[in-house]
Amino acid sequence: MNNADAPSAQDIINFLNGLNESHIVLGYGSLLSRDSRERFSDIKTYGIPVMVDGFERAWVTRSIQEQQTYVGAIKNAAKKLNAQLIPAQLNPALQEREKDYRFTQVSPEQIAFDATMDINSETALYEALSGRTLWVCETLHCSPANDEFPVSQTYVDTCLAGCLEHAGEKAATDFVTYTSLWDHPRVNDRALPKYPRAANVDKTIQDKIDTILSNNLLS
Repeated sequence: MNNADAPSAQDIINFLNGLNESHIVLGYGSLLSRDSRERFSDIKTYGIPVMVDGFERAWVTRSIQEQQTYVGAIKNAAKKLNAQLIPAQLNPALQEREKDYRFTQVSPEQIAFDATMDINSETALYEALSGRTLWVCETLHCSPANDEFPVSQTYVDTCLAGCLEHAGEKAATDFVTYTSLWDHPRVNDRALPKYPRAANVDKTIQDKIDTILSNNLLS
Protein backbone atom coordinates (compact mmCIF):
# COMPACT_ATOMS: atom_id res chain seq x y z
CA MET A 1 0.00 0.00 0.00
CA ASN A 2 1.57 3.28 -1.06
CA ASN A 3 -0.15 6.56 -0.27
CA ALA A 4 1.63 9.91 -0.40
CA ASP A 5 -0.71 11.32 2.25
CA ALA A 6 0.08 8.61 4.80
CA PRO A 7 2.72 9.07 7.53
CA SER A 8 6.12 7.45 7.08
CA ALA A 9 7.10 4.25 8.84
CA GLN A 10 9.34 6.21 11.22
CA ASP A 11 6.51 8.65 12.00
CA ILE A 12 4.30 5.70 12.97
CA ILE A 13 7.02 4.09 15.09
CA ASN A 14 7.64 7.36 16.96
CA PHE A 15 3.90 7.83 17.47
CA LEU A 16 3.35 4.32 18.85
CA ASN A 17 6.43 4.40 21.09
CA GLY A 18 5.30 7.70 22.57
CA LEU A 19 1.86 6.45 23.62
CA ASN A 20 0.84 6.06 27.24
CA GLU A 21 -2.40 4.28 26.33
CA SER A 22 -2.28 0.48 26.15
CA HIS A 23 -5.54 0.08 24.21
CA ILE A 24 -5.87 0.87 20.50
CA VAL A 25 -9.25 0.86 18.76
CA LEU A 26 -9.38 0.16 15.04
CA GLY A 27 -11.76 2.88 13.91
CA TYR A 28 -13.43 2.04 10.59
CA GLY A 29 -16.65 4.11 10.67
CA SER A 30 -17.41 7.50 12.23
CA LEU A 31 -14.33 7.20 14.46
CA LEU A 32 -12.33 7.84 11.29
CA SER A 33 -13.27 11.50 11.74
CA ARG A 34 -11.04 13.36 14.16
CA ASP A 35 -13.68 16.07 14.60
CA SER A 36 -16.40 13.56 15.48
CA ARG A 37 -14.32 11.52 17.92
CA GLU A 38 -12.93 14.64 19.64
CA ARG A 39 -16.25 16.42 20.10
CA PHE A 40 -18.43 13.44 20.96
CA SER A 41 -16.07 10.90 22.57
CA ASP A 42 -13.26 13.13 23.91
CA ILE A 43 -10.66 11.12 21.96
CA LYS A 44 -7.97 13.65 21.14
CA THR A 45 -5.39 11.78 19.12
CA TYR A 46 -4.25 11.32 15.56
CA GLY A 47 -5.31 8.19 13.66
CA ILE A 48 -2.81 5.97 11.83
CA PRO A 49 -4.18 4.49 8.55
CA VAL A 50 -4.04 0.68 8.33
CA MET A 51 -5.70 -2.26 6.58
CA VAL A 52 -7.27 -4.97 8.75
CA ASP A 53 -7.50 -8.56 7.52
CA GLY A 54 -10.23 -10.96 8.56
CA PHE A 55 -13.16 -8.53 8.74
CA GLU A 56 -15.75 -7.31 6.27
CA ARG A 57 -17.33 -3.86 6.65
CA ALA A 58 -20.98 -3.64 5.64
CA TRP A 59 -24.09 -1.51 6.20
CA VAL A 60 -25.53 -3.88 8.81
CA THR A 61 -25.50 -2.16 12.22
CA ARG A 62 -28.98 -1.02 13.13
CA SER A 63 -29.47 1.53 15.88
CA ILE A 64 -33.00 1.14 17.24
CA GLN A 65 -32.56 4.21 19.44
CA GLU A 66 -31.23 6.44 16.64
CA GLN A 67 -33.41 4.89 13.91
CA GLN A 68 -30.69 4.51 11.31
CA THR A 69 -28.11 2.04 10.03
CA TYR A 70 -24.33 2.25 10.33
CA VAL A 71 -21.39 0.24 9.07
CA GLY A 72 -20.35 -2.77 11.10
CA ALA A 73 -17.45 -5.21 11.03
CA ILE A 74 -18.20 -8.89 10.48
CA LYS A 75 -15.64 -11.68 10.80
CA ASN A 76 -14.74 -12.92 7.33
CA ALA A 77 -11.33 -14.48 6.66
CA ALA A 78 -11.53 -13.61 2.96
CA LYS A 79 -12.14 -9.88 3.47
CA LYS A 80 -10.36 -6.79 4.72
CA LEU A 81 -11.20 -3.18 5.53
CA ASN A 82 -9.32 0.09 5.90
CA ALA A 83 -9.27 1.69 9.32
CA GLN A 84 -7.22 3.87 11.66
CA LEU A 85 -5.27 2.93 14.78
CA ILE A 86 -6.82 5.16 17.46
CA PRO A 87 -5.36 4.99 20.99
CA ALA A 88 -8.30 5.28 23.39
CA GLN A 89 -9.47 4.33 26.84
CA LEU A 90 -12.38 1.89 26.79
CA ASN A 91 -14.34 4.30 28.95
CA PRO A 92 -18.11 4.72 29.37
CA ALA A 93 -18.25 7.49 26.73
CA LEU A 94 -16.72 5.26 24.05
CA GLN A 95 -18.75 2.24 25.13
CA GLU A 96 -21.95 4.30 24.90
CA ARG A 97 -20.98 5.44 21.41
CA GLU A 98 -20.36 1.83 20.39
CA LYS A 99 -23.29 0.29 22.25
CA ASP A 100 -24.49 -1.57 19.14
CA TYR A 101 -21.13 -3.36 18.86
CA ARG A 102 -18.88 -5.64 20.89
CA PHE A 103 -15.16 -5.00 21.32
CA THR A 104 -13.30 -7.89 19.67
CA GLN A 105 -9.55 -8.34 20.02
CA VAL A 106 -7.42 -8.27 16.86
CA SER A 107 -3.88 -9.60 16.52
CA PRO A 108 -1.05 -7.39 15.20
CA GLU A 109 -0.58 -9.92 12.37
CA GLN A 110 -3.95 -8.80 10.97
CA ILE A 111 -2.69 -5.23 10.56
CA ALA A 112 -0.95 -3.84 7.46
CA PHE A 113 0.41 -0.31 7.56
CA ASP A 114 -0.05 2.16 4.73
CA ALA A 115 3.64 2.94 4.46
CA THR A 116 6.61 1.92 2.38
CA MET A 117 9.14 0.28 4.67
CA ASP A 118 12.12 -2.02 4.82
CA ILE A 119 12.21 -5.15 6.96
CA ASN A 120 13.82 -3.34 9.90
CA SER A 121 11.11 -0.69 9.96
CA GLU A 122 8.40 -3.33 9.68
CA THR A 123 9.91 -5.25 12.61
CA ALA A 124 10.08 -2.06 14.68
CA LEU A 125 6.43 -1.27 13.90
CA TYR A 126 5.17 -4.61 15.13
CA GLU A 127 7.41 -4.41 18.19
CA ALA A 128 5.80 -1.06 19.00
CA LEU A 129 2.38 -2.73 18.77
CA SER A 130 3.34 -5.83 20.73
CA GLY A 131 2.65 -4.39 24.18
CA ARG A 132 -0.77 -3.01 23.26
CA THR A 133 -4.21 -4.52 22.86
CA LEU A 134 -5.97 -3.96 19.55
CA TRP A 135 -9.77 -3.87 19.37
CA VAL A 136 -12.31 -3.71 16.57
CA CYS A 137 -16.00 -2.99 17.11
CA GLU A 138 -17.74 -6.08 15.74
CA THR A 139 -21.43 -5.63 15.01
CA LEU A 140 -23.77 -7.41 17.44
CA HIS A 141 -26.62 -8.12 15.03
CA CYS A 142 -26.60 -7.88 11.23
CA SER A 143 -29.62 -5.98 9.92
CA PRO A 144 -29.25 -4.31 6.50
CA ALA A 145 -30.63 -0.80 6.06
CA ASN A 146 -34.26 -0.38 5.05
CA ASP A 147 -36.78 2.44 4.75
CA GLU A 148 -37.45 2.41 8.49
CA PHE A 149 -33.73 2.36 9.37
CA PRO A 150 -31.97 4.16 6.50
CA VAL A 151 -28.40 5.40 6.19
CA SER A 152 -27.89 9.11 6.89
CA GLN A 153 -25.75 11.04 4.42
CA THR A 154 -24.10 12.92 7.30
CA TYR A 155 -22.86 9.58 8.66
CA VAL A 156 -21.36 8.74 5.26
CA ASP A 157 -19.85 12.24 5.17
CA THR A 158 -18.35 11.78 8.64
CA CYS A 159 -16.66 8.52 7.65
CA LEU A 160 -15.33 9.72 4.31
CA ALA A 161 -14.23 13.13 5.60
CA GLY A 162 -12.15 11.28 8.18
CA CYS A 163 -10.57 9.19 5.44
CA LEU A 164 -9.77 12.28 3.39
CA GLU A 165 -8.31 14.11 6.39
CA HIS A 166 -5.98 11.34 7.52
CA ALA A 167 -4.98 9.55 4.33
CA GLY A 168 -6.37 11.31 1.29
CA GLU A 169 -8.65 10.32 -1.54
CA LYS A 170 -7.30 6.78 -1.79
CA ALA A 171 -8.48 6.02 1.76
CA ALA A 172 -11.94 7.41 0.96
CA THR A 173 -12.08 5.28 -2.17
CA ASP A 174 -10.93 2.25 -0.15
CA PHE A 175 -13.78 2.87 2.29
CA VAL A 176 -16.26 2.57 -0.57
CA THR A 177 -14.49 -0.41 -2.14
CA TYR A 178 -14.15 -2.38 1.10
CA THR A 179 -17.73 -1.82 2.26
CA SER A 180 -20.64 -4.08 1.28
CA LEU A 181 -24.37 -3.42 0.83
CA TRP A 182 -24.25 0.06 -0.68
CA ASP A 183 -27.63 -0.59 -2.30
CA HIS A 184 -29.62 0.90 0.58
CA PRO A 185 -32.08 3.69 1.38
CA ARG A 186 -30.12 6.86 2.16
CA VAL A 187 -31.47 10.13 3.56
CA ASN A 188 -29.86 13.40 2.50
CA ASP A 189 -29.83 15.11 5.89
CA ARG A 190 -27.03 17.60 5.27
CA ALA A 191 -29.32 20.57 5.92
CA LEU A 192 -30.45 19.11 9.26
CA PRO A 193 -28.21 16.23 10.40
CA LYS A 194 -29.96 13.16 11.77
CA TYR A 195 -26.71 11.43 12.67
CA PRO A 196 -26.07 12.60 16.26
CA ARG A 197 -22.25 12.54 16.05
CA ALA A 198 -21.90 14.18 12.65
CA ALA A 199 -18.58 15.83 11.82
CA ASN A 200 -18.44 19.38 10.56
CA VAL A 201 -17.94 18.85 6.83
CA ASP A 202 -17.74 21.87 4.56
CA LYS A 203 -19.24 22.15 1.07
CA THR A 204 -15.93 21.53 -0.69
CA ILE A 205 -15.45 18.21 1.10
CA GLN A 206 -19.11 17.28 0.56
CA ASP A 207 -18.64 17.82 -3.18
CA LYS A 208 -15.50 15.67 -3.14
CA ILE A 209 -17.40 12.94 -1.27
CA ASP A 210 -20.22 13.07 -3.82
CA THR A 211 -17.68 12.64 -6.63
CA ILE A 212 -16.01 9.68 -4.91
CA LEU A 213 -19.37 7.98 -4.36
CA SER A 214 -20.48 8.67 -7.94
CA ASN A 215 -17.23 7.34 -9.39
CA ASN A 216 -17.11 4.17 -7.29
CA LEU A 217 -20.71 3.02 -6.92
CA LEU A 218 -22.81 1.48 -9.64
CA SER A 219 -25.92 3.54 -10.33
